[in-house]
Amino acid sequence: MKHKIIIQIIFIIIFFTIVFLFYYRYFSSNNVSTNNVSTILQNNNPDSEGLQKENSLIKDMTYQTTDISGNKYYIFSEYGEVDIINSEIIIMTNVSAKIEIFNKDTIHINSLSARYNTSNYETNFNKEVKLKYLDHKIFSDNMDLSFQKKFAWLYENVNYKSLDYELFADKIEIDLITKNSKIFEKNTKKVKIIKK
Repeated sequence: MKHKIIIQIIFIIIFFTIVFLFYYRYFSSNNVSTNNVSTILQNNNPDSEGLQKENSLIKDMTYQTTDISGNKYYIFSEYGEVDIINSEIIIMTNVSAKIEIFNKDTIHINSLSARYNTSNYETNFNKEVKLKYLDHKIFSDNMDLSFQKKFAWLYENVNYKSLDYELFADKIEIDLITKNSKIFEKNTKKVKIIKK
């Protein structure tokens, strides 16, 4: 009789341990969840010096985070690869992102590639970056996004389009909460604006 009770207690302990590990692994990661992640390639190849070099390619990668104010940041990529030097950096391909500012409108971002930091959510979008907010569209070569600071910086070949005018500049800085912007031009010191 005592053996049955001991075996049942052991099974209960194992069950709760598995449930705890499952919860910790998939649901408790600093409000960041990785959904629809399927690893399609993972190689360990020795490089020329005989060291192990890890290369992992992930298909349909999604990250989501929510800050304490209720603002949400989603980022999706068709493919992602963990940076060999820094495992917190994910190099993404064919990227789309969405920022939902609490009680405000949604900002949409697209680019051909991006570098996403899984620890602080800092993201560098590059190659054909497009930011869309209501009727406003901004195109650039690069964009740095700080979800924690609630700021975005678009730079190099910046082209802003609205219903009324088009603007060309070197850099635009945007406060994601207030939507206030600062526009910079290095060479001519004058921003080119075309009224439609």
